[in-house]
Amino acid sequence: LRVGRRKVAYRAPRTAGGKRGPRSPPLLAMLPVVRYDRVADYSPPRWRVLWVEGRLDCRTWSYYCDVRSAFSALHEVIRVSHSSVIEADAATGKCRLDAKRFHLIVVGPRYATNVVNALEPLGLSRAQLATVPLVVLQNKMYTSATELTGSVTAKLQWATNLGAAAGFTWLGSRKAAEFTASGGLPYHWMPFGVDASVYGKFAGNFTDQPFDIGFTGSSGPKYALRAEITAALRSDPARLRTYFGSWDKKNVAGGGGNRWFTLSRVNYVKQIARTKIWVSTTGPEGIVGTRFFEVLASGTTLLLCNRVNETSLWEDGVHLVMFDGMEDMLRKVHHYLSHEEERRAIVTAARTLVLERHTWAARAKFLTRATEEVIARHPPEVPWFVDGKLSPQTGPPRDGGKSLLLGCYMPTNTSHRYQIGLSMPDASSEWGALVRQEHRLSDRPYKTGWSVAECEDACQVRGAPLFGLVCGGFCHGDAHMRGVCYCGKRQTDSQALRPSATCEQELQCATTCSLDDERPCGGVAAMALYLRQGLAEAPSAIAPPVVSHRRNLRRPTRMSSDPPIQEELDYLRETGIDESLFAAVRAAAAGGVTGRRDALLAIRFAASGWRCEEAQFHSTEVV
Repeated sequence: LRVGRRKVAYRAPRTAGGKRGPRSPPLLAMLPVVRYDRVADYSPPRWRVLWVEGRLDCRTWSYYCDVRSAFSALHEVIRVSHSSVIEADAATGKCRLDAKRFHLIVVGPRYATNVVNALEPLGLSRAQLATVPLVVLQNKMYTSATELTGSVTAKLQWATNLGAAAGFTWLGSRKAAEFTASGGLPYHWMPFGVDASVYGKFAGNFTDQPFDIGFTGSSGPKYALRAEITAALRSDPARLRTYFGSWDKKNVAGGGGNRWFTLSRVNYVKQIARTKIWVSTTGPEGIVGTRFFEVLASGTTLLLCNRVNETSLWEDGVHLVMFDGMEDMLRKVHHYLSHEEERRAIVTAARTLVLERHTWAARAKFLTRATEEVIARHPPEVPWFVDGKLSPQTGPPRDGGKSLLLGCYMPTNTSHRYQIGLSMPDASSEWGALVRQEHRLSDRPYKTGWSVAECEDACQVRGAPLFGLVCGGFCHGDAHMRGVCYCGKRQTDSQALRPSATCEQELQCATTCSLDDERPCGGVAAMALYLRQGLAEAPSAIAPPVVSHRRNLRRPTRMSSDPPIQEELDYLRETGIDESLFAAVRAAAAGGVTGRRDALLAIRFAASGWRCEEAQFHSTEVV
């Protein structure tokens, strides 16, 4: 068995009878059978594809948008924000995701970037789409101390938990083989691509090139080689005519001495075309970045780069020029500046190669063919996703039995659409029936937000019968967001919220904030509202208790002496507590259980509906 350039000896394990099992290991069945550079004659089918990704900033990382645009040219791509994602079930009338509407789910590279937990959500219910094959375009599959890259281990397990049919990585063939061996599903190496029509706009125009050599890109601690290159070129005695756009986040954000703003794509394409030689370097884990392909597609500029191990991409001296060390780099710079015909021949061959195999359109065909191959090997009756078999297991799967989902509630006033998502109404507003909980910190790159289970538990501690979440899922920004949690005593009677009336509105709440708890967690202009289990009354019947927050009752202060139980019960009666709840408290008080005072105080706090800073308890432990 060959993995990359290494031959791996495989001997099947012996069975109970002492005989060896079949010769082919499970790994062999998972190894990719399709290569990125062998799809020129492939005619892909047309699929209806659900693309899982939020809003994308195409100005900064254009490849997020380029790969999706190229895929959209082959297939009907539906984004998660489209109303056609969800429809009413014919049997029940309830709005739900319809698995029969999709041939494939693609998790885009921006969405997969910052996964740090194997139970990170898909953003939509994977259980409802369990029969739809899914592929993950893994991004930043390396560890870095200078940028947020998530966890490689978590990303591999997360893809397995999703029931992914295959994964794709930019890193290279060796890394793809490693991920296949450890990730539980086949991984394909898919190099970056380029929109040749954009970057080849000036192809063949060699007359307007005032710059000898150019470089743009980050020069922070992650890219020490780049700083060495620019220093060597600046100090060259020949006084080369250079264009350097070297920057790092510190300088851009803080206005440092070499502050530099990124070029627009149009001006970037022009700058490449006006330069004879462009220098680029590989990134973390030897990744061959987008800039390689952009310069190769130019038809005007020679690409000069450090040594690249992936020999299938191109041929050194034919399509580009590689260097080993600074001395070798400077020697080759001077050679090709003084041998114009050689430079132009390489430039022309590079663009021809790009048009044959390195466009984003070619990558879209490869992605389709590789996915089609793995789907063909999967038993059609077996779902891709199996709920309850997630790793690591954190407990029994939550099915919503702990609380009742009342529905998705929308603001009646459209001016509140942005307020509910971002301004986070407080208890003094017309949303006062639901009091916002402070954001919960976590180990995620996006550190704030709540899952449904976390909000449920927090509001249970407060004794609130209602809880709701807004701004979960694809609320804002370009990545999945966890929800904002609210606890409440009753529905607001100001008519600020109304139940969703259509499946398009229901889509606002059809988001998930955890893979092992797929209950809705709200959206940018919608609240997923829940009633805790055991509270049989309709939410409109749950009246707020009559509480005087300025009341200054005498409070015992010593931990060693218990206040009289009857005094506690009398005070609890004055708060306007529900009779059935009061009866339960009185029965508990009569039981003489050790520590009953603290239990009574906690129940009294829950019943009163006071905010934490307004409550005055006997001890800091209870608070």
